[in-house]
Amino acid sequence: METIFNHKPSQNELRAVLGPLDWSVEDLLGWTQIDNYVAIYRLYAYRGNNEVAIKYANKIPNSIHKIFGVCNHDFANGLAQQ
Repeated sequence: METIFNHKPSQNELRAVLGPLDWSVEDLLGWTQIDNYVAIYRLYAYRGNNEVAIKYANKIPNSIHKIFGVCNHDFANGLAQQ
């Protein structure tokens, strides 16, 4: 499974993308591939790399993630439509 850690985020990026670093390995092991795509999308959006962010946003199925989820503001602004 591809995870955010495959993309070598810094501690600052992890805090910006995932919030406080108070989660455990067990928490991360419970993530689905879709959860990881959302995190990877957010990482690349944070880095300002819209091309890669769009690639991962488009892997998120039409679901609650796109409608009300963490990337709603970008979908509303057309980032994932490119």
